[in-house]
Amino acid sequence: MITYKQKPDSRLAGVIDHFYAVQIPIHSEPIIQHLSPNLELMLVFNFGDPIRYSFGNKALAEHSFSQVTLIGPLRQMLNYELRPGDDLLVIGFTLDGFFRFLSLEKITIESLTENESVLAFPSLNALYLSLVDIPDFDPRVAYLTSHILRELSPSEDAASTLLDHASLFHQDVLNPVKVMADHHSLSERTVQLRFKKYVGYSPKELLRFLRFKKVIQQVINQPDTPWFDLIEAFGYHDQSHFIKDFKQYTGLSPKEFRKLQENGNFCISFPDRLY
Repeated sequence: MITYKQKPDSRLAGVIDHFYAVQIPIHSEPIIQHLSPNLELMLVFNFGDPIRYSFGNKALAEHSFSQVTLIGPLRQMLNYELRPGDDLLVIGFTLDGFFRFLSLEKITIESLTENESVLAFPSLNALYLSLVDIPDFDPRVAYLTSHILRELSPSEDAASTLLDHASLFHQDVLNPVKVMADHHSLSERTVQLRFKKYVGYSPKELLRFLRFKKVIQQVINQPDTPWFDLIEAFGYHDQSHFIKDFKQYTGLSPKEFRKLQENGNFCISFPDRLY
């Protein structure tokens, strides 16, 4: 398996977190990979045969993607099968970046992801056909960068007032929604609704995810840490509360997840900006 990952041009900061590509040599064996939940919207360009994928602990046969597919916000572990000859390029959007790229002011994330395929958008269909003729990663990223910069629209004012304060979610002593509401003379309910509109998930969901992200990083960096130490360190009520989050985000129990991670096919992908 050949992988590539590149940070975007600085002009795309706050729009794209990364470009990522996977190419499977023709004589390789099929493999199943597992990607961590990360709340990203991912635009996937598939230049090979349809690829089977699923979420959590569901069977791979549930979905497949080909050509252009939108996945996300990624709330559960993504499982996908890579076979000889597969060639994927993924754009990981952050914050309201995807909507700034396509200028979709009146379309919600829920309506976009209901059927997953976004080939109905002529601009993405044309973009895919252009990328098919570019076989290598760096020229593909250069082409995408130029294209996205031409199409990019500014954030709406209502989005900017909230997303400029994203760093508040890392400050455990503060209630970020209350701080945003007070700073902009808005109600907390308005902040919650606007946040979900522009990024696709609520502030409460983000805070829950950020805690789980820290747990996953601890499990990977210090795999021998006892579960009860993690429960206490990260403020879970009890063992059942801790297990519930694991099953919510991965579809697995903590024990099952640790075994999967030890097998080496689990990939961490956490955006830098917001998270």
